[in-house]
Amino acid sequence: MTKLSMLSLLFVMLFATSCKKEYYTENVPNYTVVTTVTPNQWEYNSGDRTYNAVIQMPEINDVVFENDGVVVSAMFGQNTYDALPQVYEGYSYTYFYQPGYLTISYQSTDPSVTPGRPTGNITFKIVLIPSQQ
Repeated sequence: MTKLSMLSLLFVMLFATSCKKEYYTENVPNYTVVTTVTPNQWEYNSGDRTYNAVIQMPEINDVVFENDGVVVSAMFGQNTYDALPQVYEGYSYTYFYQPGYLTISYQSTDPSVTPGRPTGNITFKIVLIPSQQ
């Protein structure tokens, strides 16, 4: 074959066989709840020396519990959220959830120290993140 016919064949192979990628995305929005826990909402558990605040969350149903993600952040200062789990001023904050409820847990990082009840309001941002199964 001549150079011209090889070049023509290469040109046809490159441009005639190109494919187009298509992306289909279904945009499912997150759901955010902002709530404030007051000092009297913390209940002490002497068994594991923690304070717990239970937040009613009807948004966490069986489907959310089984399939989706839940992310919690706390506002300890002004205008800044810290993602949980978090250690703040020598105390560990974490969370766990089940259908209908989310519990914030608070304990000392020093096992020899029994924590005191939080004295101020703490604002929590709870984000439910849907998963595409």
